Amino acid sequence: MSDTLTALSAAIIDAPADRTVRLIYADALDESGAPSDALRAEFIRAQIAFESLNDDNPERERLAARCQELFAANWIDWWRPVCAALGLPEPHVPGRGLGSRLKRFLGGEKQPLGAPYKTSPNACSLHSPAHRFAVQFIGGFPEQVYFELFTPSSGVALLPRWATAFPIARLRFGPTCVDDTWQFIDGPHLGKIVELAFDRLTPLTARLMARSPHLAGLPSLKVLLVNNHTDEGVRTLVQNPTWAGLRSLTFTGITSPAALHALAEYCTLEQLEELSFSVGGVPAPPPIPGVVGEIGEAVAEAYNQFITTHIMPPGPINGPDYWPAFFALASSPILPLLRRLRVGEADHGWIIRAAEMLYQAGETDAHFAPFLSDQCVRAVADALNRDKLERLELPRARLSPACREDLLRLFDSRVVFT
Repeated sequence: MSDTLTALSAAIIDAPADRTVRLIYADALDESGAPSDALRAEFIRAQIAFESLNDDNPERERLAARCQELFAANWIDWWRPVCAALGLPEPHVPGRGLGSRLKRFLGGEKQPLGAPYKTSPNACSLHSPAHRFAVQFIGGFPEQVYFELFTPSSGVALLPRWATAFPIARLRFGPTCVDDTWQFIDGPHLGKIVELAFDRLTPLTARLMARSPHLAGLPSLKVLLVNNHTDEGVRTLVQNPTWAGLRSLTFTGITSPAALHALAEYCTLEQLEELSFSVGGVPAPPPIPGVVGEIGEAVAEAYNQFITTHIMPPGPINGPDYWPAFFALASSPILPLLRRLRVGEADHGWIIRAAEMLYQAGETDAHFAPFLSDQCVRAVADALNRDKLERLELPRARLSPACREDLLRLFDSRVVFT
């Protein structure tokens, strides 16, 4: 690698979110004259161009296809430097000699191309089952890393070294984090990331994050709230002065009414521009026939703990339970700050589809009242700053036809029903 490429590579690692440096790096690759460098330069430019296009731009499909083609053909060469820097096994490439060809012909070659890694060209990503991590190339580089497991032998133990050798900008963690595992995550490398995601956020994880001095500049946070204390976890997150400049906050899975109340009451994120959460019904824990008394209570509690740790908040949760939470959000200082608000659908079951069919057919009988009332949705809409708002996304099947028509009059093409 030339001195110019080395210097540019260091600049990319130091500022993973800066796309301009990456484009300059692509220009320098072109100047090398090597065909392999030209392909890498094209991949970098194509992925960066893809990021800048709106979802409805027809050029996205062409760029996505080209990125997938380039990744599928060249990922081994692009992944080898990561392996060398981190001490990971290099992807397997069958030998080209006569002996290797003969071995393959006779069935002795058991390792597939690229082993031990598995690739998904459609996502420009690869997975290491042995080290329990997945990596996605974004902006031309292995920028996003998803860690499935917290153990000294898993890939998460390599995170500090990884962040000094390559531009990690997005981190996602699958398991629940506790004190002993937080040591694998926390460090100066967190100061460079643009997006942090937890698939299992407990109040303890939220407190550990809040104490980190390295997250002051975090712009985007995505979390799945688990267990019975989602309101406590939300309160810890949105009151945290460490990331007072947070601009994007996403709650994945079903966000409970209690969590929305906590968000409305305690949020101090004055720079917030994008908020995303999903609503959905949650049934009550089912009775266990023939099991009563203390044993029955213990069984019900075990079931409830499993559900709230792995799937959804504790039930029952019905549509009217969300109405006061929506009114609380409308009265909070959060909504006027937003450029984008997404209220998603967390339950795509047949009941929702059947309700949508009835709405489309003009059914307005009282027992088909919408999951979200017209009044609570309109309160949220009125609280938004219409001069600032760029996009409002709402679940079609959760709203009445009259409510959707009203919102279209207010926001035109800026409102999207999913």
